[in-house]
Amino acid sequence: MSNKKSFYAFEDPFGTSIEFQATSLQQAVVMKKKKALELGIPKEAFELTSIRKKSSQRA
Repeated sequence: MSNKKSFYAFEDPFGTSIEFQATSLQQAVVMKKKKALELGIPKEAFELTSIRKKSSQRA
């Protein structure tokens, strides 16, 4: 079984974007729930926008 990680990006309707490196979508969703709680944003507001092998580097 492979332990390769991918980057999972989520965004809410207001443009707040969060990205996590995780081994599975399930793991990324758990991380998203924790981050949404920290930000005080309902976890349901965030939708998956992309899954990729490399992190998106924004300048």
